[in-house]
Amino acid sequence: MEYKSNKNSSLNGKKVILVDDNRAEAELTQIIYREQSIPVQIVHCFNGEEFLDMLGNVDKDEISYVLLDLNMPRLNGYEVLRALSNDKDGHNLIVIIFSSSNNEKDIALCYEMGAKAYVIKPLDLNELDRTIHAIHSFWGNTNIRPNNN
Repeated sequence: MEYKSNKNSSLNGKKVILVDDNRAEAELTQIIYREQSIPVQIVHCFNGEEFLDMLGNVDKDEISYVLLDLNMPRLNGYEVLRALSNDKDGHNLIVIIFSSSNNEKDIALCYEMGAKAYVIKPLDLNELDRTIHAIHSFWGNTNIRPNNN
């Protein structure tokens, strides 16, 4: 299992899970979170299999949201969504599809499978910066989740 975390003791304990096999895109996303001083711990998993393995070892209440790519080796995004829907705690996670695909069938299927949002990865760096800010502003700050205690 290989996943990276940007551990920082000043963080509030919330985690953003980034599941993406493209190292360059994942690193760029993590840099944007750091440059925006977003107070979360980014945990990067390189594929769906690593993500599901890691998920069994963390407190799901500490996860703010999951950014999930669709096209990955081992378990792809659809297979991850299917596995989460069968998990008694997993279906409560906020899973945001973060993909380069703008295929209407992909979008519809992801929502049917339980994704809470579908965001197309911008190609422009400034747009990516704005997109990350918007995602975290809503899903990390504005959105209210039920207390599962």
